[in-house]
Amino acid sequence: MNTVTALFQLEAKKLLRTWIILGFGVAAPLFFLIMQTEVSNNSLELYGMEIAPIDFTFPMFAFLSVVVLAIGNVGIGFAYMRSIYFFKRLRLASVKSTQFITANFLVQLLCAIFTIILLFAVATTQYSMSLDGKNLFIFGSILFLSFMMCYFIGVFIGNLTTDPKTSQTLSMGVYFVIIFLGGVTFPTELMPDFMQSVANILPTTHAVKILQISWNGGDIWESYHLIYVMATTVVVGLLSVRFFKYD
Repeated sequence: MNTVTALFQLEAKKLLRTWIILGFGVAAPLFFLIMQTEVSNNSLELYGMEIAPIDFTFPMFAFLSVVVLAIGNVGIGFAYMRSIYFFKRLRLASVKSTQFITANFLVQLLCAIFTIILLFAVATTQYSMSLDGKNLFIFGSILFLSFMMCYFIGVFIGNLTTDPKTSQTLSMGVYFVIIFLGGVTFPTELMPDFMQSVANILPTTHAVKILQISWNGGDIWESYHLIYVMATTVVVGLLSVRFFKYD
């Protein structure tokens, strides 16, 4: 526990010094929430439910904060830490991979929670988002599951290769594919058919959809989206621990 606590403090200090990631992780979800809510004046339809624009955009951009931190920051951050031989020092200090992953996970999670609280404050005060009929426990549980999925994706990508430049390029490539095609900045329903075919393969697309369904009181088991997210979380979670590289 002392090792995890020390690593948590170290990772928190590193994140606080990374103003680009920290700023983008907080600012980008707010920007997209305000922009898309402002341009959507009419009610929207989601799985047969008529919902307000803010009830469509809030789950989407709450998840965007998760993607920025858990995939973008983690994947690229692992490449940087490998370039400065940080992981080699961890091995020499007999730090287990699960200890580092736990500490790093908690730091990213706290930052994501801060951003989501900020989004919630803007949505309720500026756009009169109502909590009537909302099951916050189910929504929060699915959002946490989605965060775990994205974090493990970031860790797995960051460990596919030991070459820092290749790892950084791969992480950035996956990150931008998810940003533009994973349903986190633009609704997949408005994409051309061939782009929707690609988007439906990405697990983030299914995470966004199940978050929107749960937020608006729909049946989370009516579709396969939740099962897709759960299965992906288990698979990449095992892979991220199994293929963690110190070198």
